[in-house]
Amino acid sequence: MSRRPRTTDPLTRERIVAAAIEVADERGFEAVSMRRVAEHLGSGTMSLYRHIADKDELVFAMVDAVTGRYAYPDPDGMDWRERMHALARTDWHMFLDHPWMLAATSSVAPPFGTESFASMEWALEALEPVGLEPHAAAQVIMTVNNYIQGSVRVVLGGSDYGAETDDPGVNWQRRLRAVDLERFPRLRWLVSLPLPETDRNWFADGLDVILDGVQNRRSAGQ
Repeated sequence: MSRRPRTTDPLTRERIVAAAIEVADERGFEAVSMRRVAEHLGSGTMSLYRHIADKDELVFAMVDAVTGRYAYPDPDGMDWRERMHALARTDWHMFLDHPWMLAATSSVAPPFGTESFASMEWALEALEPVGLEPHAAAQVIMTVNNYIQGSVRVVLGGSDYGAETDDPGVNWQRRLRAVDLERFPRLRWLVSLPLPETDRNWFADGLDVILDGVQNRRSAGQ
């Protein structure tokens, strides 16, 4: 990434955060530093510190800015399961579009900012009809989030093997078909089966496995 020519445009927090996101999109999260962002802007490194205290604050702002670009939809007319599917699809696309977010969200502890808070609030509201205790609702959200991120990692890993689909289940099965599983008969049998014919992918079906468990807890009054 070449250094941009110096510009007379005023340096602002928003410009710095946008530049940092561009660096992460182009080169990955590990490439993000105050120096590289300054180079990307054609500015001096020390000038960034007038607007951003340190790298942690920069990462907070990056996460919050990207989260704001992927706001959850208007929930009017959706039941709680439909809302959780909408949440999962939105986050799925966010992580695929910006893979560095996987590392960024685990490298610093929340809170991130108002956009992130709005997403958390949306998710908690979505689960209110289930009648879970607040901590149980938070556990559901964390479990769904871990499922989304894990599935994205499978797809991103599959891209190194020429994966032709963004369905994590299909990628996983196709990759294992190329492996010698003679010593693992159950696994060999599983991957030899035809892929299920469905109008939904494994990601959506897997999410329903989690939501079925939530539904069962609701029915049992837990």
